[in-house]
Amino acid sequence: MPNDEHLATGFIDLHQDMLVGVARLDGGFPAYGSNYLSGSCHAAAVSSSMFPHEPDSSLSGQRQEHDALLAAHGSSLRLITTVEDLDGSDPRTGVLPHSEGFHLPDIGPEALAALWSEHSLRSLSLTWNYETAYGFSCFDDSRAPLKPTGRRLVRALEDSPLFLDLSHLNDAGFYEVLDLYGPPVLVTHSPCRAIVDHPRGLSDAQLRALGDHGGLVGQAFCPDFLGEHGSVDEALRHIDRVASLAGENAVSIGSDWGTAAMGELRDTASLGGLVSAVSSSWGPDLATKFAFSNAHDFLRRWLPSSVS
Repeated sequence: MPNDEHLATGFIDLHQDMLVGVARLDGGFPAYGSNYLSGSCHAAAVSSSMFPHEPDSSLSGQRQEHDALLAAHGSSLRLITTVEDLDGSDPRTGVLPHSEGFHLPDIGPEALAALWSEHSLRSLSLTWNYETAYGFSCFDDSRAPLKPTGRRLVRALEDSPLFLDLSHLNDAGFYEVLDLYGPPVLVTHSPCRAIVDHPRGLSDAQLRALGDHGGLVGQAFCPDFLGEHGSVDEALRHIDRVASLAGENAVSIGSDWGTAAMGELRDTASLGGLVSAVSSSWGPDLATKFAFSNAHDFLRRWLPSSVS
């Protein structure tokens, strides 16, 4: 793997299915990627998704499993809570637990604050692959608006430390959130629909709107998203389109590693080659933004400055 200078401080990945990926390996975390948390190319921070992959899945149950995962691998992993955590000298990978389409017990300000402080949740999305109490998935009717409870949740999130991720949300819900929600939003793991016509992709109009809103798009590496092979060349086309339409400050990594089948870009060993290719094609500044600084700047701006 190239020892790319742009990964010297570690990359930041906006989306991994870490919990389920480890569970499928019966707790064998090192097998999840032999160089996943070490070497010259390792994760400085990862948003780790919890999602309803089984009929009896619950946010409470997966949150407890996630706490156990962090505790079991405390020599390698740590919870990110504040700006100080993000910028500290601790070499362990920082983890930000994320709820992907789970039903929340309540959406009032106190309940959202408790999800952060007592239950370690750091971000959420309104849907996963199915309709929820809040809105409709990209696999549902693209014209269906947010549900009333979803609108209330979006408004409540404005005063919450939790980040809002629009991945998996349908088109109408996407635009409605941008109208209702003032802070920048994340689309943690999505491709460009104009390149690959996949329901999970963002249209050119969505990319422009996201850029105007100060948002961030994580590039997912699944072959179904990138084109055919999940290759560096395919990823470069998506990165170029995001940078051209949403702006260079919108490009980031959202690998979707953990459970999805991958192609060439299957682990951290291949990531250095992609960052090098970005640097060769568009210069070291964009490579640095893609690998680390855009996500770092977002987190640094919106994480609490200290534990309250």
